[in-house]
Amino acid sequence: MAKKTSKVASASGNITTKRTSAMINEQIVSNYLARLQAALGDDRAFLPIYERLLTDPLVQQPEAVALASQFVAKTADSTARSKALERILKRHMSLASFKLKQRAMAGRSAA
Repeated sequence: MAKKTSKVASASGNITTKRTSAMINEQIVSNYLARLQAALGDDRAFLPIYERLLTDPLVQQPEAVALASQFVAKTADSTARSKALERILKRHMSLASFKLKQRAMAGRSAA
């Protein structure tokens, strides 16, 4: 994805170009997205992928936001890298917790 620009009029009357989004490495995003989705809900498979994601120098703020948007829900472009990655982990933890509760209930109704 290329950088998007828009023309903005300045106070002096000159038209300047304003960057509205950063370049995103779509290949990195799609690679991590596929791996995370395949491992979702399985700690032993998910956590090593997530740890690699945290330390991968190629995953910058734009990639983290794009990944969170596709993996969890639409995430604001201004979201910090750490917050975007935290959203990814929270989705996994929520599903893992749900699966544990299901097993503990062994199919019984809570009522």
